[in-house]
Amino acid sequence: MKKKTWALFILFAILLVSFTFMDLEISQILYNPESLFGWFFESFGEVVLALIGCFSAASLIRVSGKKWSIGNILLGVLFFFDTFMASFLITHYLKLPMVVMGLLAGLCFVIFPLIALKIKEADFEVVRRIAKAGVVISLAPIIIVTVLKVLWGRQRYRSMVNPAAEFTPWYVINGFTTDDNFMSFPSGHSANSATIIWITWLPMWLEKLKGKEMMLYGIVAAWIVCVMLSRVIMGAHFASDVLMGASITIALNLYLKKKWGGNPLREC
Repeated sequence: MKKKTWALFILFAILLVSFTFMDLEISQILYNPESLFGWFFESFGEVVLALIGCFSAASLIRVSGKKWSIGNILLGVLFFFDTFMASFLITHYLKLPMVVMGLLAGLCFVIFPLIALKIKEADFEVVRRIAKAGVVISLAPIIIVTVLKVLWGRQRYRSMVNPAAEFTPWYVINGFTTDDNFMSFPSGHSANSATIIWITWLPMWLEKLKGKEMMLYGIVAAWIVCVMLSRVIMGAHFASDVLMGASITIALNLYLKKKWGGNPLREC
């Protein structure tokens, strides 16, 4: 694990240094707001975060063994929030009528509690670990990225009239902003889409996925890279923005794996 972590760190450092010098040129080459590829991953890239949150909140309520508690009430609020987020994102980006949003929310209200009810008591401990990680992964990246966006104030490529004059490197802190056109760094889509890495926890619980960890990591890598690339293509972010966004979630997952990813039988 340490070797893989160091390999990721070295890869991140190499890419960050490269993007520091090539950010603007990469965006100039890839920018294509009419791209179907870019539109698809803009529409669906973040939805995975909300679905993970829905499952994790419903599952934690199920394994808690308590019908009413402050913790379960908060988890219920989180479940409502993620249900709204999942249905809103799909409806918003696909420009669907509001009735579709209601139908999607209704499906979430039915499907995830049913899945939670299927969890066997023998699996409560391992599912608790997985669901706790899911709750953190579905919340922390949103908070971290939003704070950084507001503080950094980096302008998006697609909003620039004269990129050569308006561009600033990722390490320049431009100052507080509430203008979405100046919230390029880091990429929220990339951070939120990278939450798909949570699926690598599932072999701890599901027998059918044991031994298929490399396949899961392949799916994770492909999804994250596609979303990152799409954000640059759409002009919403620079390469360094998407790299930093995804890295925040990946680093968080590494920490949680170290904290909760050990022997499922050991006390949390």
